[in-house]
Amino acid sequence: MSFCHDSRVDIIRGRRVTPRKFFVKINKLKIVSLLLVQIFLASSCSLSKIASDMTSDIFKGGVPSFEMEGDVEVAENAGLAMIKTLEIFNYQNPSNKTYLALLSRSYATYAFGFLENRMLQYQYKDQEKYNLYFNRAKRFYTIGKKYGMDLLQRSDKKLVKALGQGVDATRARMKSYDHQEVEPVFWTAFNWGSLINLSKDDISVVADLALVEVMMARILEVHPTFYFAGPHLFYGVYYASRPAMLGGSPEKAKNHFEEAARLNGDRSLIVYALEAQFLAVQTMDKTLFDELLEKINAGSIDALPEQRLANSLAKDRAKYLKENSNQYF
Repeated sequence: MSFCHDSRVDIIRGRRVTPRKFFVKINKLKIVSLLLVQIFLASSCSLSKIASDMTSDIFKGGVPSFEMEGDVEVAENAGLAMIKTLEIFNYQNPSNKTYLALLSRSYATYAFGFLENRMLQYQYKDQEKYNLYFNRAKRFYTIGKKYGMDLLQRSDKKLVKALGQGVDATRARMKSYDHQEVEPVFWTAFNWGSLINLSKDDISVVADLALVEVMMARILEVHPTFYFAGPHLFYGVYYASRPAMLGGSPEKAKNHFEEAARLNGDRSLIVYALEAQFLAVQTMDKTLFDELLEKINAGSIDALPEQRLANSLAKDRAKYLKENSNQYF
């Protein structure tokens, strides 16, 4: 068959067409094909995002099960894997705010629970290991703060701007927060405050403490029971760990620790561990120190099932505090 001008066949309708019309139709088919491919790819991306968003909800709903783990070693190993998994999902789906919230919380709780316990364990035994965990804890709190700030940048740019303007602007903006909005602020402030507590020799970091205190003050006001009385624990450590000339107050610290214990039905052992570590040591009260450690040793990790891991970590912390007691008193 000769492919002359008038022998082209319309591949759609079977009619003879001119070469010009033939190639016009071919180009149209190419365009349609490209559009179909783009639609397919867009649908694939959309389905991937939907799946990722659903996974974030699963992670959020599953966090309590992690905190109910009673085996510290199992939780310590699983915690790092969970953090890296969350970061993979966050990298793939950066618009999802849940991943940012979970990462800020996970870095905070991992550093506080595991890394700070390791610091106590090696503080007077192995300086190299102590420095390793000390620097890692600072890095984790720094990363956790960054994820928290990234979340605040998306959820409340006015607060981020206020933080850059100073204490008065931050206090004014925090007045708009109610108890349903405190979670991202709490974990950002927790990471930030913990970083400051480990950076007392760095004035550029310590200078931000007033901002953190303003953030926590509002949370204490509108949601004092958040995360097992977390705001009261923050203020217990805040007032206990600094001298009076820098705003410290053993009386205020004691009140906050007692309120945290009361709100948790005297079932949270970490309250006693922090009171021993910060208040009893700071005030050189060996009797209180021993009483608090005894409470922890006599307590059951199952007394507060939803904080079984925290209770187990409190028992480990009590062990290390006891081993170091000769260095404190």
